Amino acid sequence: MERNQLIAVVVIIVVVGSVGAYILLAPPPITLAEDQTIVFETIALPEYLDPHKDYESAGSHVSFNVYETLYTYPWDTADTTPSVPLLATDVDISSDGKTYTFTLRQGVTFHDGTPFNATCVQMNFWRMLGRGWDDGFGPVWMVAEPILGGQAVEDAVFEYGDRTPEHIAAWANWQENVSAIEVTGDYEVEIHLEYAFAPFLPAITYAVGAMISPTYFMAHGGMSPESDDFTLDSDMCGTGPFVFDEWIDNDRLTIVRNDDYWREADAKTTHPYAGTIEEVTWKKNIDVNSRMLNLQAGTTDTCDWPTTNAYDIWNNVTTRNNNGVGQSINPEVKVWMGLPNYNVAFLGFNMNDYLNYSGEIVQNPFQDWELRTAITYAFDYDAYINDLLNGIAIPLAGPIPQGLFGHNDAIVPYVTDLDTAVAHWNLAMENGLDDIFENNSWQINIYYNEGNTGREGASLMVKSALEAIIADPASTDPSSTVTIDVYGLEWASYLYQVRNRQLPIFFLGWMPDYADPDNYISPFVKSTGTYPYRMGLDGSTGEDDVAWATATIDDLIAEAAQESDPATRITLYNQILDAVMAHNAFVWTSQGVEFHVEGAWMNGYVFNPMHDEYWYHYFKTA
Repeated sequence: MERNQLIAVVVIIVVVGSVGAYILLAPPPITLAEDQTIVFETIALPEYLDPHKDYESAGSHVSFNVYETLYTYPWDTADTTPSVPLLATDVDISSDGKTYTFTLRQGVTFHDGTPFNATCVQMNFWRMLGRGWDDGFGPVWMVAEPILGGQAVEDAVFEYGDRTPEHIAAWANWQENVSAIEVTGDYEVEIHLEYAFAPFLPAITYAVGAMISPTYFMAHGGMSPESDDFTLDSDMCGTGPFVFDEWIDNDRLTIVRNDDYWREADAKTTHPYAGTIEEVTWKKNIDVNSRMLNLQAGTTDTCDWPTTNAYDIWNNVTTRNNNGVGQSINPEVKVWMGLPNYNVAFLGFNMNDYLNYSGEIVQNPFQDWELRTAITYAFDYDAYINDLLNGIAIPLAGPIPQGLFGHNDAIVPYVTDLDTAVAHWNLAMENGLDDIFENNSWQINIYYNEGNTGREGASLMVKSALEAIIADPASTDPSSTVTIDVYGLEWASYLYQVRNRQLPIFFLGWMPDYADPDNYISPFVKSTGTYPYRMGLDGSTGEDDVAWATATIDDLIAEAAQESDPATRITLYNQILDAVMAHNAFVWTSQGVEFHVEGAWMNGYVFNPMHDEYWYHYFKTA
């Protein structure tokens, strides 16, 4: 890799204060690389670039570097509390927790030159509830539910559909007649909530709270759900340190440095080389061996290096250091490993009555609690974590990860028990599973997103678990041979089929939007949440054909989200977790552990469970 000889100089400043003189040292001398562009090879590009609509990790990584929210996380720490003012300078929360008064930063402009002010904030919140639903799969629920009057808009979406006349009318009524977002000065705005919601500030620090230029979005679709203009699905206009450049579908996405970035001078006081990176490209490459070879050859700068291939670069040293040089077998590559994050991996069962197999409607075997429970006991958790993921994960019991408020240590993760799995299989056969297999042409299909070797391996382990049950001498044999196949799908196709309830079994991971148990319980358990709709949780049955208590659980979730007393919240979440674990709609496979790999010439990586790399603080050395 060619690099030039730009050497930073050490500056010594003597400061005299009331307690005497002391010395501030500038950073040690470094040689900056001539090439200050970053190429990141990844398994998936964003689904959308619209931060109010996109709801997956690839898109949020791009948004974090192009768009900005009112608050953000402390720089250079793993602190998951959004305590750093960004486009806001301060917030005052009323004593009842229902009114947030934001004082906004002055002198900020969007990439199109539009000045940022309180009206911009108001219009962006209006747009979130108008355009952020993506047929009910978008992230705006976390804003709509607590905000004053927003629940009526969400209800219209889920009852009648996104962009239906009912949604359009509900949104128009909310925007025109409910004073949820009030401009109280050129640089002051009040946001009113329906009820006290402790994680509101963290929720709007997620990408859904990004500020888009109102000039730009009003010229391209506006705020109302009735628009057919989806320009912002593939274009961007924010206030952040990088500006969108191009997106070539299924190939690459590029952003370039914002040379008029409002935070440049302030950033350089803590990060002297802030703004050094000129361009960042996410390049799609689903071949893991190619990604690893390209990074080690220096033709790329970082990549999605899966834990399944950890030992190709990791030296098995578990003591983490901050510079990334103590855990790598290759001096040209840095490795960071060891800090638990808040990512959870899981297997979800489709429990709807019927499945669509390539246009053929068939009965769904996973309606049966006994079959789901059999797989839960047959899955080899130890092999998954220790062999497939090379020990770079920890066991998981329920959706709330260890280290997060609300996690219940008394809930023990499942362990593999083939005898118990066979017993539940036999009960499923008594319930008519054999007839369903016949209706399914004696096949079970398991899917993963191509390029993700961890999910591919986990899918193969489900196949092995089912085969082990069927092969066990004590199990009831099907009337014909059951064929179990594993298929990889392109990321966008995979998401589409999951969201449209077409996949019988699917592996996914959940990265937190905000660090609060509500952000795990609502998406996994609430009837209008991200996964319950896709999986048919509402209407599904558990042990002894007892139906999932949708109304009761939804009420508990709402009560927990609005409760201010931590002990009471814990009690409520424990009730919900007990119901989740008993229903076996999910197989909780693991909680993630940090594993980050990049070139030795890269500088600026900081671990934080709430976001990926912030490229503005990065720089490359020779």
